[in-house]
Amino acid sequence: MFRKTVIIRNLLGTRRDTASLFHSSTRTWNNQKVVKSYFDLLPRTFPHGAPPNGSFFVDTKSLRREFRTLQSENHPDIILGSSVLNENKNVSDSDGTERADDKFSALLNRAYSTLKNPYSRIAHIVELNHPEHPDITRDEVAKDLIAQFQTASPESSLEYKEMLMNVLEAHEQLEMATSETDLDTLSQENDERIHASEETINNLLKHEPLNWNSVMMEAIKLKYWVNIQQAIRDWEPGKPVHLTH
Repeated sequence: MFRKTVIIRNLLGTRRDTASLFHSSTRTWNNQKVVKSYFDLLPRTFPHGAPPNGSFFVDTKSLRREFRTLQSENHPDIILGSSVLNENKNVSDSDGTERADDKFSALLNRAYSTLKNPYSRIAHIVELNHPEHPDITRDEVAKDLIAQFQTASPESSLEYKEMLMNVLEAHEQLEMATSETDLDTLSQENDERIHASEETINNLLKHEPLNWNSVMMEAIKLKYWVNIQQAIRDWEPGKPVHLTH
């Protein structure tokens, strides 16, 4: 049975702690591998690792299949090296095996939910590799990025206004819809926007030197399109529309 051994430091705790772990260089100890990113936990889907070595695009069917396979197998042995991990004293056997399995399962769940979503995927990459490790999913960080985007140039200001108009129009279409078929055109247009953003990000991540400002600005746009996609999936007749913008 496929089995790995993984050393995980700062597994839980703050997102900053996790980023510090994953950003650290790869080390081995007694043939045990240090996990550097969520991409490393799913090597069949990401054989070349995270971008720029691998593609930003994800085969979601392959990702789901590997995730389910790993969840059904024996979990790796995990050496927990942080006191943060020992806060809950009631979830382990006498030898700690159950707690280690629980920690790996939780980490694998986080990896899957992060990587299947293109916005959280790029946010993970930014937090790992940007020199300052910002968490762009935090509202205050996103607001700062949007302010920079709006004031960077007249062109970027106009682009942001057009993006907001698209979001407002999507919100209106969602409110006016009486059946799922009313949203088919919106869904197709929005899927095309998501694909275009993913392609832009994929190209930006391969460019040297890497322009982090451009990557994060595109990530903010992607966030809007992903929010619209989720609102379309959640739509039900008579149900209030909640679309973040």
